[in-house]
Amino acid sequence: MSLYIRLGGAAVVMIAALLISRCYEKYLLKRVDEYSGLVLLVRHMENEITKYLAYGSRLWSDFRHDGLEKCGFLPALRECGSICEALSNIGDRMSLSRVSREHLAESFSRLGRGYLDEELSLLSEIKDSLSEELDTERIEAEKNIRVVRALLLGGALAVVVMVI
Repeated sequence: MSLYIRLGGAAVVMIAALLISRCYEKYLLKRVDEYSGLVLLVRHMENEITKYLAYGSRLWSDFRHDGLEKCGFLPALRECGSICEALSNIGDRMSLSRVSREHLAESFSRLGRGYLDEELSLLSEIKDSLSEELDTERIEAEKNIRVVRALLLGGALAVVVMVI
């Protein structure tokens, strides 16, 4: 085999490893961004209830978040008017796991049945739960990004060394 073909193959392997690790990093950062958007949404809902005694779709009508817009959650929420339906309508476009989405839908389904204090305490519970999950996701994402980068680049380097 020609030296140039081997060097070209080695470059392709290294570039592929870099691209795959970058795609995985984007996925994990998207997931963290969606969790932070959900935390911000719940805070916004708390503020709307506290300040204006808002209910229903008025709770999120003026809320904006790029991550939740991109995955289709906020458009689905504005269209159907129910957080539970919006979560089920977007399917896998949101990077949260199915178990997390089902847990969120279950938590949000309890909203709208009580008085002001009950609703605010339920939103506070949801916000605390989401904040814990967000912190866990951030820590796990940082760890996973480093591990995947090291494994992919180390594996690619091992292949390059064996080929050359």
